[in-house]
Amino acid sequence: MNTTDTIAAPATGIGGAVTIIRVSGPHSVEYASRVWQGKRSLLDAEPRKMYLGKVGGDPTLAVWMKSPASYTGDDVVELQCHGGAVAANSLLRALLSAGCRMAEPGEFTFRAFVNGKLDLAQAEAVADLINSGSESAMHLAERQLAGTLSSRLDDLWNRINHLRSECEARLDFPDEELDFENDLIEQCASIKADMYSLLETRESGARLRDGIDVVLAGRPNAGKSSLLNRLAGFDRAIVSDIPGTTRDTVEHDCSICGIPVHLTDTAGLRDSSDPIESLGIERSRRSIAAAQVTFWLLDASSSELAQELDELNDAHPQNVIAVWNKCDLVPDIELPPTPGIPSCRISAINGSGIELLTEEFKKIVCNGKESVSIPEFAVNARMADALERGIYSIDQAVIQLANEEFELAACDLADASNSVGETTGKTTSCDLLDEVFHRFCLGK
Repeated sequence: MNTTDTIAAPATGIGGAVTIIRVSGPHSVEYASRVWQGKRSLLDAEPRKMYLGKVGGDPTLAVWMKSPASYTGDDVVELQCHGGAVAANSLLRALLSAGCRMAEPGEFTFRAFVNGKLDLAQAEAVADLINSGSESAMHLAERQLAGTLSSRLDDLWNRINHLRSECEARLDFPDEELDFENDLIEQCASIKADMYSLLETRESGARLRDGIDVVLAGRPNAGKSSLLNRLAGFDRAIVSDIPGTTRDTVEHDCSICGIPVHLTDTAGLRDSSDPIESLGIERSRRSIAAAQVTFWLLDASSSELAQELDELNDAHPQNVIAVWNKCDLVPDIELPPTPGIPSCRISAINGSGIELLTEEFKKIVCNGKESVSIPEFAVNARMADALERGIYSIDQAVIQLANEEFELAACDLADASNSVGETTGKTTSCDLLDEVFHRFCLGK
């Protein structure tokens, strides 16, 4: 990516009611004025004011944002046309013919980073906001886009650099009677503790950003597909009284307790001579082995309650909840215990007991806490890796400070500063930037 070309790309999906084509770069207004015609030329237009004109024969709205008061920090023009593919693609082709280059994925946000509109932590929050699968994930991304995490990381970076300057001052002025600080090791301990507190947010962040893989397992006709439909809120899977209806996995994304969840309905587990069903059962077992949480459906109306538990006892899945379904058919039945495994009674058909299931789910994913709280901020895997390297460098600096090896301590603190600086982009590499921004969608 470079920052000198004028780039263009759809900022919205093509095919809706309206498509927005975004143009950013030093020649944005010039190139856009070549294709957009209105009563007033864009070259003479006021910034941040919407104008109606045409591109070819298609009515198109135009607005331009003057640098640096724009998303990217460059001059930006946004053209809004009818959302049909023909109109949108025609406008985009006209802009490319006028001199624009097609933007790469994430290039608009990359320019916002280069121009100081966002740091790297905030830029990643933009991607998290786009990809958020629940309101909780969206609110976390909004907070980090506002700079809550960046301010903590910047504070760490400044404190590390202060310690580094103290060490270097002792080297530059060894014979001067300066008022040097004597608590450098204590300051290192404080910095390290704050870095660990940030690392502890990694798990909750991953849970909200990436979601939880939940598998619905059990014997045929236990009600797995009915529960999938209940949690999804519509008929996602075919439901039938005929055992073995589900031959392949059926997947759906939804939200449970504000946490994004990827549900997988699996084929019922039993011995089968049907080769197609057997393939589905084998796929079910692989899904169960890879699941983060398993809802194991048990038929409370079955005449063989003990056999309902056999497959569960044989599989030993991690983070499993025994879900006795069809309790509406046998409301007074005494069910066998499931030692060491949380259980609940539900009816996937009428929805009774679903809140008990979600409470058990919440206990598993929130480590027993009663509520799902949205953290003020949460580091991602990339930031966590950088912080772990920073902690190692701090530990090395403490060893050198204890021996009054201030030159070596300064080197270790420089490494720690570089590691923490990677989290916000104060210190970075081209490879790291490519890795971050190429995960973005086109037009953002």
